[in-house]
Amino acid sequence: MDRIELKICGTQKRIYKYAAKLGYSIEDFSNAFLKSEFCAEAFDTEYSRYQFETPIECMDFILPEIEGKLKKCDVSDFDLAGYVGFIYRYLYYVTPYSSSELVDKVPFESIARTVDSSLISGEEIVVDDICREFGLEYYPDKL
Repeated sequence: MDRIELKICGTQKRIYKYAAKLGYSIEDFSNAFLKSEFCAEAFDTEYSRYQFETPIECMDFILPEIEGKLKKCDVSDFDLAGYVGFIYRYLYYVTPYSSSELVDKVPFESIARTVDSSLISGEEIVVDDICREFGLEYYPDKL
């Protein structure tokens, strides 16, 4: 994973944290965002200005598309929200799958439950474990 890809993972992390701060169910937000046209066009691409934008700027384009699919709830774990966003983008970079395909192959809960092990072993090991657990084709040299 190169430095630019890690920065883009960080942007997605901040978008997820911002969605949590707005009070959206993170699972609902994650599922809808990863299947959105915005994600396909702005994040599942080699370059888009949104990959380096603020969460507020991105939400101006995300919410009109997916807000009807979201539920409001009390979200207290903003770090978990960011972690899930980071890992989904990381998976995008090390596998041949689109975000829309990844959300169908790797359920939200499966990523959320790895947050503690990432603190111990690091994101690279967690992503490797997720790829193996779900039988995902991936590029080990990109970890």
